Amino acid sequence: MYYQDDFSRTFLSEAKLHQHLFEVSARATWERMPSCEMEVLAATGEERDIADVEKEDLSSLLFDTMKHTCLILRAGGKSYLLGSTAIPTLQRRARISGSALSAVATPVLADILNECLAVAEGKSLLRFSEGKIRAVHSGDKKDYSIIEMTDIFMAASAYISEGFENTRFSGGYTDHAMTYGAWTVSDKKMLDAYRELSARYGRTIQGDLYTDIRVTSSDVAVSGANISYNIKEDGHTVVLGRALKTIHRGSKGIEEVEDNLKNVFEYYKATLKGIERLFHIRLRYPENAMAGVMRSVKLGKKLIAETVENFRAENDGQPCTAYDAYCGICQALVFARKNGAKERAMLDLEEDIARCILSRWTDYDIPGEVKY
Repeated sequence: MYYQDDFSRTFLSEAKLHQHLFEVSARATWERMPSCEMEVLAATGEERDIADVEKEDLSSLLFDTMKHTCLILRAGGKSYLLGSTAIPTLQRRARISGSALSAVATPVLADILNECLAVAEGKSLLRFSEGKIRAVHSGDKKDYSIIEMTDIFMAASAYISEGFENTRFSGGYTDHAMTYGAWTVSDKKMLDAYRELSARYGRTIQGDLYTDIRVTSSDVAVSGANISYNIKEDGHTVVLGRALKTIHRGSKGIEEVEDNLKNVFEYYKATLKGIERLFHIRLRYPENAMAGVMRSVKLGKKLIAETVENFRAENDGQPCTAYDAYCGICQALVFARKNGAKERAMLDLEEDIARCILSRWTDYDIPGEVKY
């Protein structure tokens, strides 16, 4: 059992990813109950009334909980250990937020949560997985929609293998917050559309060109069922746009995920119109424009400086299109990875980079020293 809150695992095999998800799913449960009947307790490490976890030593589970949340949830007449991923969802269920919550003592946090949960309306949906409560969602039928990860990734494997001629699984990852699987595919329709767009503006693609599809999902409200689709040009990633998402709220469930997988080409072909807009924007001061656009989506100063300086060295300060500068921004993924960014941070960064496509580039195309 993978009970540690900091558990993570990577996969080189598609079959291993599916095997892991089925294994975890077989031990997991969902349960609804009135929110006002739940109680949060500060753990002491000496508890003996925790709900039994098959084939797992309670002392090990308690030790890991004391390293992380130090909290227990009393619900439905049973006591459960709270995993780290459950805390943000529990705070949302109690309708409280703020950085101060992470600074107060554990007993104080438990008291605050209990005061708010006592007046919470409706039901909560609890996700129990690998020995702990991993999420506390809004539990009314119209709220959080359960879409099993086993179904999502089986559908992804089926549609990707059937929908493209040449595919290979390029890697997967899981932790208690989210899971993703990635495939490298030769999508002739998308590659032809991208080559045509580049040629239209006098740009010849010299190196290898292929597409990456990544499917990401979560049971703890970190991610919907998201489909990301990027171009790899001579080994460099060009983020085509924001992920195509199925949210876990009011959705049709796995049917909506399957519809998105079927329509992924049309969705991302439409995002090329946003990319095409960048070819029309001429920048006299591209480094300033890059830094300004990256600041506007709230990327970190160090990452901005590394990315812009790398582009400056390659571009030698020459005017260029916003598309060229945007490709330079995409290199932030390389620097973030080199600096040790975790998987979730990398996915968030990709979304932030995609937001740069629609930025007002000319607002930042001004002379002067580059400000990070």
